Amino acid sequence: MRRRRRCLALLFIFSAFITPLGFFYFTISSESGKFGFSSEHTSGFQTSEVAEQPENVELDFKSFPDSECSDFSSNVKIDYPECLSKMQWIRNGWKTHQCYADNYIDGSECSFRYYLSQVENYCPPMTETIRRNGLAKMSPSIRRLLPIFDGIPVYMKTRINRLWKKWKEGAHEVMEKYEATMTNRKKLNVLVFIGFLANEQKLKLAKKSDHGGPLGELLQWSDLLASLSIIGHHLEVATDKDSLRSILWKYKERGPCQYVNGTRQQMDIIFTDIMGLNILRQYHRQFLFNNRCRIRLLDSFGTHAEFTTKTYFLQNKRKLSGPYSQRNPWGGHGLDLRQHWTFYPHSDDNTFLGFVVDTEGVDEKRQKTLYPSALVYGKEKYMWENAEKPIGVLKKFVKIHATVADLEDVNEKKTNKTSVFDDVKNHGFLNSQEISELLDTTTIFFGLGFPLEGPAPLEAMARGAVFINARFEKPKSRKNYKFLAEKPTLREWTSQNPYMEEIGEPHVITVDINNEKELEVAIKRAIELKPKPYVPFEFSPAGMLLRVALLLEKQEVCGKIARSKRWPPVNQMKIFKTINSGESCEKTCHSQKMKCESSYFSIINSPSLLQRQFGCSSTLSDASPFAPFNCTVQSSAHLFSCASRPPLDVVRVCPCRDYIPEQHAICKGCL
Repeated sequence: MRRRRRCLALLFIFSAFITPLGFFYFTISSESGKFGFSSEHTSGFQTSEVAEQPENVELDFKSFPDSECSDFSSNVKIDYPECLSKMQWIRNGWKTHQCYADNYIDGSECSFRYYLSQVENYCPPMTETIRRNGLAKMSPSIRRLLPIFDGIPVYMKTRINRLWKKWKEGAHEVMEKYEATMTNRKKLNVLVFIGFLANEQKLKLAKKSDHGGPLGELLQWSDLLASLSIIGHHLEVATDKDSLRSILWKYKERGPCQYVNGTRQQMDIIFTDIMGLNILRQYHRQFLFNNRCRIRLLDSFGTHAEFTTKTYFLQNKRKLSGPYSQRNPWGGHGLDLRQHWTFYPHSDDNTFLGFVVDTEGVDEKRQKTLYPSALVYGKEKYMWENAEKPIGVLKKFVKIHATVADLEDVNEKKTNKTSVFDDVKNHGFLNSQEISELLDTTTIFFGLGFPLEGPAPLEAMARGAVFINARFEKPKSRKNYKFLAEKPTLREWTSQNPYMEEIGEPHVITVDINNEKELEVAIKRAIELKPKPYVPFEFSPAGMLLRVALLLEKQEVCGKIARSKRWPPVNQMKIFKTINSGESCEKTCHSQKMKCESSYFSIINSPSLLQRQFGCSSTLSDASPFAPFNCTVQSSAHLFSCASRPPLDVVRVCPCRDYIPEQHAICKGCL
């Protein structure tokens, strides 16, 4: 028996070490057993939490007369717009569930006031002593995520583990610089439903990621999970329909109270993607109806107002579309545009989530190789189509490397004497660490024009390479480019990566790669530049932690919001009118070195403001993405739009705000 156990143990250890991630998984399984983490697939996956003792609360409601508890100041409707209606409801409805009594409601006016002010936040508190319900505490320990690792793809586990040292450094940095912002945050229940993994059997995106498939979505989900765990929220993760059903049923069984004994009872935020939203709509329609405002939709390219409601799109689909398609399969969800969280900070209407640039192993003192080299940005063979001319120019100056995963073998190149891959050293599929090591020795990261807005240019810049960003002769959009034909946005791409275009030299050179003379000048310039590694703060671990923590704590799209509690604060708003014909509010604000803030539209959408701005004797109303404009107010909140460009005779009114350098999502007065 002992010999058998010894053989089994040796076999397990051997298999662990010959598998790339074997030892890592061995660690996970060991710690899971040690700390009692659950790994039951059918019930979903959740962060491991340290049980906190319920708060002992001693309340004496008799110390206040009932008349005083029901006496509110004259401005209560402004600062707490739902207070009076909630007080009226709870007087009659507090016996409908035991959780109200568990929160010390005894039928007195003071117990009602206590509950609505200090357990929930609908009314002003009677005293300065406010009971703090469960708070989110910074927790840079990977152990919280170990139970979740059972249900996510290998790439996501590898990335989280590889970058965890950087995440811990980022957590320390953000607490050091922004301690006041990062403390006293509510601990939220957050559901993360990765919808495209629920369709993995059909799409096989996770499987393809192991040999050259798209990584952007997996990368962003990995960084979101790491961020949410470190900033201290309780996570529930579902990657299939069964685990989603179990999680939703658990919350459905809980009562209507937001807190019991200081512990949050309700679902606060639901992160998913468009495939996940469709699954919720198909199988959990009532849950989606009740929690629509809690949805946060990962939406890489963003969504414009014209595509968010089916009615408006169908009425205008011809002028919103080009020759390739008049469909809107990825839009029509009817969400507030701020609920769409993007990959890059490209759409002022949407919310920027972003990701973290992998800087593991970056050495700023490391010298590039003596002979310049280029790594071509295009890991699948189809991305190199029609690239013979720019690749031919590049070959004159540098040694070229490639990571094309589906280039079969060397013999394929020999069958075609004019192959674009001649004299190109193709490494085939490389994992993240191998790509990073190759970029460490690369002078130029060369863009071919596709893929659009991927993470790789930022990673190349972080390794000290110059990104040659392909500029388009004519901007690409859904109206003229097949890949974008069904995307729910009217954005126009002036280059492969407009964000990088804004950064410019010494890190980025944007050029028409089909113009031989311009390209030669750009390549020579790139070889001369020798920039230091650089990562914008918003793509660092500290930047993402700060942004996600603030957005979850402050951004509110559910219910009425008092003017004094709006975020970004109203006092950060500046109002401008569009100057040039056909100009969007986005462009108008950018010209002032500001961002258009869509949450302010409801404030400026008033006849009195338009009368002051335009001298109107009267105003009209219109359901238009350009409103408010001239003497016309907006009649449909879903159509408030920063990005929409109006006809020539329309002058728009635009709400703008400033932003922290290298942190577009946060205004200077938002911290």
